[in-house]
Amino acid sequence: MIAPIHLKKKENKDYRMIVISDIHGHLDRFKALLHEVQYTPNDYLVIVGDFVEKGDQVIDTIHFIQELDKNEKTFVLTGNCEWALCALLLEPELAHQIPLYLKRVSSNGCIRDVYHRLHLDNGKETLLGIQKKIAEYLKSELKYISHLPVTLKFNDFLFVHAGVEKRKDYENCSLSSLLEMQHFYEHGHILDEMVIVGHLPTSNYFKKYINNDILIDKQKKIICIDGGTGVKSISQLNAFIITSYQGHISFDTKYVQPLPEAMTIKNIMNHQEDIHKIAYPYFEVTVLEKGNQFSLCSQKETHQTLKIKNEFLYQKNNQVYCLDDYTDYMLSVKKNQKIKVIGVYDQYVYAIYQNHVGWIKLENICMNF
Repeated sequence: MIAPIHLKKKENKDYRMIVISDIHGHLDRFKALLHEVQYTPNDYLVIVGDFVEKGDQVIDTIHFIQELDKNEKTFVLTGNCEWALCALLLEPELAHQIPLYLKRVSSNGCIRDVYHRLHLDNGKETLLGIQKKIAEYLKSELKYISHLPVTLKFNDFLFVHAGVEKRKDYENCSLSSLLEMQHFYEHGHILDEMVIVGHLPTSNYFKKYINNDILIDKQKKIICIDGGTGVKSISQLNAFIITSYQGHISFDTKYVQPLPEAMTIKNIMNHQEDIHKIAYPYFEVTVLEKGNQFSLCSQKETHQTLKIKNEFLYQKNNQVYCLDDYTDYMLSVKKNQKIKVIGVYDQYVYAIYQNHVGWIKLENICMNF
């Protein structure tokens, strides 16, 4: 299994570094982002884990990253998804969890891909046999990802997938903390370095808005870069860019978000004083009043009352839930402005305008401009 390898690199010359995390098998989006940042082999490239599973190009993503990793300026770290993939396929005692994994995890990923490629869904193979055949098929890929480092200390930056415990000797943190820590941003750390992490989508940290932008907190010395690709229905793949020139460090950010565009055909003015957001982990709601387009709902833990589009509500075990991250924000947009379309829901469009997510009436936009 994964050995807790900790890398250290000191660079005294000028440099440019591209940092990306949580690609989750979205190779096309990853390539588009490298093009957006104008990446060259002269740049440092750090991939902060979770480049496998959840997407439908996982195996190709691994192969592409392996090629990038031949460059001495590329550093590929492991995340909890790489760890889980290796454990599930290489530890015989975990073979019984494969059916649960296929049921619980999203419809994509390399385990599911190979499971169907090898026709292991015919019911003729034992669970241990399924595990062995998938592991054999992915033998070279598993060999690569099972030996990836866990942290990279580069000058005054520490890169790790999830976070570090509050201790100076971060190399002795538990592997679980380094790869799976859930509340690193809230709890902070005591290191001198700026710690750069992925793991949890940055939108989780914005109270009122759905926002997948990189979060830079200089006071806490934490930078969170996961844009939710493969996890959130509204997501982006982020790149954090560090440039060192004559001893001066500067930051920049880029992202890709492949969504169709539309054009507003009239001025849309909404006066909304209070904006609400449903987000992980508080998706359970109570419907107070059923409406034709939106239903008035309450969310107990966050003490919110808001209108939720009916298509976003579903019932499970006699409880009502909101489908995903959600905002009741009604966008204000001037005429002839481009918006990105997340989805069309009856008479309304869920859209992004100037990085704000919200709702616009379908009658106010042109989808084919």
